[in-house]
Amino acid sequence: MSVNVHVGKTEPGWGGSARVVLYTLFVFLAQAVWICRLPYPAIRIDLMLPLMFGVAMERSLTAGLAWALTWGFVFDVLSGKFWGFHVVSYVVAVCLVHISIEKFEFRNPLYQMVVVGCCALGQSFVLWLYLLVEPQAGSLDAGVWQNLLFRCLVMAVASPLIIYPVTRWGEVSS
Repeated sequence: MSVNVHVGKTEPGWGGSARVVLYTLFVFLAQAVWICRLPYPAIRIDLMLPLMFGVAMERSLTAGLAWALTWGFVFDVLSGKFWGFHVVSYVVAVCLVHISIEKFEFRNPLYQMVVVGCCALGQSFVLWLYLLVEPQAGSLDAGVWQNLLFRCLVMAVASPLIIYPVTRWGEVSS
């Protein structure tokens, strides 16, 4: 009696890759059209960060890094300033998953929420540093940190919903 354990890092065929590409485009359009127009800054979450976790769980390190670099570059360019924020965020997320996938059960939604929440907290800290040096940012009061921390919580709660389709397609294609 043998037991097969799926650890991740698979390279699915064209069907799985096409689904991930289409899902990424859907998430990208939702981010560009819907999320960026939400009235409160605290709920303008980065949908691509949890998606990078799903891709990192299902792909090799090279494929995950290529995905992170490509989409990070696209988001940075379309944001109007290429300062590397999204590239670095997504690359760190992919590397974090590949470093710790043997120690943590990333299929567990609770772990996904904690790790994505921590990465979102790192993103918030970098955004705060950026706002400190940006001359057009205005004053930074406690409300800015409240918005950034609430944003982390919303991203953490939403992360399993965003990650699930990618990991599900990885299970089906392996």
